Amino acid sequence: MTSSSSTSATQAKVLSIIRQRCETVLQAGTSEPGFGWQQAASCRLGDVQVSGVDLAEDDEEDTAPRKGAQALTTVELEVDDGMCNLSGNAVSIIAILCNVLLTIRGTAQTSIVFLQHGGFLAWLIDHCSSLSLIALAGHGRWATSGVSTNLTVNYISAAPSGTPLKVVTRVLQQSKTSSLLETRVEHAETGRLVAFGTHVKQDTPSLMIKWPKGSAKL
Repeated sequence: MTSSSSTSATQAKVLSIIRQRCETVLQAGTSEPGFGWQQAASCRLGDVQVSGVDLAEDDEEDTAPRKGAQALTTVELEVDDGMCNLSGNAVSIIAILCNVLLTIRGTAQTSIVFLQHGGFLAWLIDHCSSLSLIALAGHGRWATSGVSTNLTVNYISAAPSGTPLKVVTRVLQQSKTSSLLETRVEHAETGRLVAFGTHVKQDTPSLMIKWPKGSAKL
């Protein structure tokens, strides 16, 4: 095997381990009756990109991120009614305007308009952004993706029921104890920005989790 093919095989192995980890985390969120389990079940792992991550020298089922390692993760889903507001609750001015216009036009069954709930978007950013930390876990660090210390969400546009979304997260900064993440929630087909968030997390190495055999140790 040539050096280049060996490197490609190693990187493929690294990516496979990382994808297994991310899938395990997404699947764990669907456990009933955990918070948001029904919404978590709608989330699917999409593209995962990493650089600066090697196989651990002492365990080929573990990874070892180098200094400056980068990760980008994408989660895909479709908005359903259970993720939305009712127009009458005054949470979204767009929903109110839609409701008024539809009522004026005399459409009989249009007193309710479903638009994505802001609280759900905050949960979605929290839920999905942690995957990028899982992608850069190693050496006993970030095995649980840590705990949140700050979450900032900017709501840009509405996402009615049926809208396909993609949630793209990159790690802006990561140290041994803290990380800063950037997440964009976009319309999956048009690229229109729905929400933008930043997430600060603190590592909790004492709260180690045991991964199922075959899903890679962290």
